[in-house]
Amino acid sequence: MNGHRRAGDRYRDLGIRSNPFIAQDRGGGSTTPLFPFVDRGIPAPPPPGSKTLVQVIGESGHGKSTHLREWRGRAPGPYHYIPRHPYSDRWTAPPTGPLVYGDEIDRMPIPLRRRWFRRLARDGSTLVIGTHVDLTRVGQKVGFDVVTHELQPMSENELRTLIDLRLTEVSVDGSLPTVLFDDAEIQLVHARSGGIPLEAETLCHELLAARALGGSITS
Repeated sequence: MNGHRRAGDRYRDLGIRSNPFIAQDRGGGSTTPLFPFVDRGIPAPPPPGSKTLVQVIGESGHGKSTHLREWRGRAPGPYHYIPRHPYSDRWTAPPTGPLVYGDEIDRMPIPLRRRWFRRLARDGSTLVIGTHVDLTRVGQKVGFDVVTHELQPMSENELRTLIDLRLTEVSVDGSLPTVLFDDAEIQLVHARSGGIPLEAETLCHELLAARALGGSITS
């Protein structure tokens, strides 16, 4: 009977309702999931109407979208996401306003992006974007002041904060559960993930599932 216990019961034995960590789609999904926000020392964007382009540069899974979501929660504004597929959706008309957010903007067709940037710069807008490539020259050419933040891999301390936030989200009693990842395990996850949040979350998902099943988290 014990061998057939539900996964939820096994996680509750650890003080959590479920496994909170993202299991990365190894098949190449079209979107990257969001993580809890961890303060990594990047200042918030300037206020609306500053005629500034703020670009957060980083590879997939580094936390660009998470930063945009956090900032938009503090200072709301229209949001525009450029999907990978279908290509026709990349031509959807982007929003305007005193403060605008955009994600995966390097995917936007160049003619549309040029017109959008020019319109926002002319209006004196603040534009906050996530991108894989540096768009400084494009922004400066239309008259934006440009602020660039390049996301680096997480430190071990930042990774621990991310893990603690995830575990608290699913805690049975709303508090941080008994430590499920000790220092050695944090170091292991950090080393194997290279400090990339998405990779770290995938490893934590797998390791916590092994723990729930009675296996070794460091095996």
